[in-house]
Amino acid sequence: MLTRKIVDLVQNNATELSKAIVKQILNHPTTKSYRNIDENALFQMIYDICSRFSYWLAEDNERGEVKEHYRNLGKHRFEQGISLPEVISALYLTKRKLWEFISADRDVNSSLDLNQILETSFLLVRFFDHAVLHVTEGFEEKLKEKYGYEAPLKDPKRFAEAMAEKEKKMEVMKEEPKLPELCFTKGMIRLEG
Repeated sequence: MLTRKIVDLVQNNATELSKAIVKQILNHPTTKSYRNIDENALFQMIYDICSRFSYWLAEDNERGEVKEHYRNLGKHRFEQGISLPEVISALYLTKRKLWEFISADRDVNSSLDLNQILETSFLLVRFFDHAVLHVTEGFEEKLKEKYGYEAPLKDPKRFAEAMAEKEKKMEVMKEEPKLPELCFTKGMIRLEG
């Protein structure tokens, strides 16, 4: 299971970390619509993930509560008028900020072995892959209820607007974040940012 140091690091710093994630989402160019929703509700959702980090990453919960939570989130974001790419971008930003936070802590990184680093990375990726999948399912369910599968694409003007919006967002998303690199020093492994 996930190393206790990592779990404690995230859970003990849940408030600070959640505030940083909310700030990043509200200020990032790929998540502009999030500026129109309740900041406290966004904080509470992210705080719930950070404060119960080990619970959310448990595989059994990914099949049950996580699935239901993120399906409902996708439906809710659709009702709020937030586009699916923005919802996915917010999840990506959350994952990236969590990884940056974990990898920046030298006390944790100096005592982790390669297997623990890989396990942490795997669990974060798995969790957020499932979150993206289930948020998309919920979003599409609401889309189908409102338009049916083909309706949005039948209107050429609507389709052209959607494609122009997508291209605009893709320009911003082309910039990839620099991920930490492994550094081998005297038999120890640490992450370099």
